[in-house]
Amino acid sequence: MNNFPGGHPPRRQNRQNRQNRQRHRAVTERRATQAARRGVSVIEFAIVANVLFLSVFICIEFARLNMIRNMVQDAAYFAARTAMVPGATEQDAIAEAERILGILNTQGVEVEVNGGAAVTDDTQELSVRVTVPLSENALFMPAFTGNKEIEAIARMKTERYDGFFSLN
Repeated sequence: MNNFPGGHPPRRQNRQNRQNRQRHRAVTERRATQAARRGVSVIEFAIVANVLFLSVFICIEFARLNMIRNMVQDAAYFAARTAMVPGATEQDAIAEAERILGILNTQGVEVEVNGGAAVTDDTQELSVRVTVPLSENALFMPAFTGNKEIEAIARMKTERYDGFFSLN
């Protein structure tokens, strides 16, 4: 009646059933672990993303402030170069400084030529002082810096000719 030698079913089939159950259990556990891991990943990203975005905004802020600092130095230099030639006035220097700083849409620019003294044909040396307030030009820094300003001064000798001889 029993076709199996020894009267028992082969052990191979029991072993396969046991292996299938183990595989199914392992797959189920792996899926549950992966779902839990996905939740942990979302929480980790929420924490790390804040630091990442803050770092990016800080880099953008410092890059903008560095550009403004360089433009303030350039504006003072080129304004002095504009005012040093014969016939130039302090208004020419102020216009040149404001033109250069207008490239970055800089707000609250103050330009002072020769400490407020007029530039005449007798002026031998001139100075241009350009001041830009951080509070009007930075995005986040005013919250930490208060009323700080970026300032540059350029001093140059004028190109006005004294003359070694008189034409009279």
